Amino acid sequence: MDTDKEFKSFRPFENIGLCFSGGGYRATFFALGVLSYLDNVDYYGKSLLKSVKAISTVSGGTLTGVAYAKAVQSEDYDFQAFFKTFYNTFTPKNDILLETAIAKLEDDSIWKANPHKKRSLINAFALTYAEMSLFEGSFEKFGEDKIKQLEQVCFNATDFSFGLTYRFQNRGYFGNNPLYKGNQREIDELRNKVQLSDVIASSSCFPVGFEPLVFPDDYFKNQDDSAYKNLKELDNFIDGVGIMDGGIADNQGIGSMMLINDRMKGELDLIIVNDVGSYIMLPWQQDTNKVGKSSTVKLTVNKLLKCFTIKPSYWITLILGLLIILFNNMLMFGPKSYMGLYIFGSVVMGIGILLTVFGLVASVIKASVLSRLKTIFKKNVPEPLLYDVLTFQRLDIGLIQRMLIDRFTSAMTMINDVFLKQMRRLNYDLFYSKDELKNKRITATVYKLNGKKSPYSKGLGYNKEIKPAPSKNLENVCLTASETPTTLWWDKNDVAKNRMETLIACGQFTICYELMAYILKLKADNENQLKDLIEIDNLYENLKNDWISFNKKPLWLVNLFNE
Repeated sequence: MDTDKEFKSFRPFENIGLCFSGGGYRATFFALGVLSYLDNVDYYGKSLLKSVKAISTVSGGTLTGVAYAKAVQSEDYDFQAFFKTFYNTFTPKNDILLETAIAKLEDDSIWKANPHKKRSLINAFALTYAEMSLFEGSFEKFGEDKIKQLEQVCFNATDFSFGLTYRFQNRGYFGNNPLYKGNQREIDELRNKVQLSDVIASSSCFPVGFEPLVFPDDYFKNQDDSAYKNLKELDNFIDGVGIMDGGIADNQGIGSMMLINDRMKGELDLIIVNDVGSYIMLPWQQDTNKVGKSSTVKLTVNKLLKCFTIKPSYWITLILGLLIILFNNMLMFGPKSYMGLYIFGSVVMGIGILLTVFGLVASVIKASVLSRLKTIFKKNVPEPLLYDVLTFQRLDIGLIQRMLIDRFTSAMTMINDVFLKQMRRLNYDLFYSKDELKNKRITATVYKLNGKKSPYSKGLGYNKEIKPAPSKNLENVCLTASETPTTLWWDKNDVAKNRMETLIACGQFTICYELMAYILKLKADNENQLKDLIEIDNLYENLKNDWISFNKKPLWLVNLFNE
């Protein structure tokens, strides 16, 4: 390959791909900040946002990605109008997403009107999204022959059949390749009927917080449709496919963007990964409660099980009540029978009867449940582990409690931190290992400019060529943004710290900074012979002027958009 010839024709910023990571509202509004800044800065007389040809989004980033991709298709599209609509919908005083979803979950009439959907919190969210003008409509809006400006869109989820990325995309296979291999015709007949609200719900239903959606069962109201029936007849779809958060397999959407670039034959000259995931991890801490001598598991369980048997006290109570009635009738308590003793004896006898019946029923249920548990236990516990598990019954309750706490907390740390961070590293390793993407990639992270040292670098990692260095004011705004929890709602602390606006501002000044660093790297690379260096220098000057403004007033552009 003639390297010089290749670089002579290289003109950056013509075809841009954007990745928006997961991370709840932290991702949603960081992404909005990135979009708004790209719209604000010009290159060759048009905004950089108009050069964005592809997007790949995950979870919280999908809220922004779907809304933006839908807005661009409108005849009267105007980015500032879109920004204000999105901003006003989710500003803390107007945001009723969680409140509305919970109300729907509790409302029987909602589920009678939508019998195709399983009654669950994530489906309540999906129905709520469907009522929002930002998200209404179907995937048909992104058909290959209809889509405007954006050529390819991909909203990522994860399937629970193969554990692979499940892609809601307008080109390439819809879903995942192994699942749909040989069945693409059946799914393509339904592709454009998938509601955007269900796409968002699928991409953002993070584990533990939500349950999976089931494809195609939860997605199509008209289940008498022949296309739906044809899909349900296939082996992979008879029982439905569980769909959950895209962040499980790829929280940055990098893999999907690289596939998009392949389909575009490498035409993307810049891929920007916008990531609000963090390298920060709270170290796991063991349970330090002292173990005392209280009671063993076996003794505790036996005490509990004794409550579900017929006790002698039940019979004694029954007989005592009966004797009181008999003795009263035989005038054993005086010259005549007393009505009060009849009532008292009847109450005592009634209690005895109830306790005895309870004991009989409980004994039968206990025997049945224990038998069932023993069967399940023997089937599911490997024989080599059987003795070890049985020895637990001799252990102290306090010790068992500590063991369970350590297992639970370490498992949650593995799922929420170790696993996701390892996946994050693997995806970035893949992204940065591709030689063909050299000088064609940027990573913008929410914590880049927060003034905190990374465990992977000695200093703050700022580019010394970019002047001025990040101000304390800018760092504080970035720190507030980067510390936003991963939720799809605002709490009182978020409102007090103005999280929404700081996140948008953080997206704006972070992408400004990273574009400056990217241009500096391009110009420093002697292999590159860039076209139209004057335009690139003009862009850099515009970025630099904005950067100076961000350091003085980090929220200046947010305020400008809201005027």
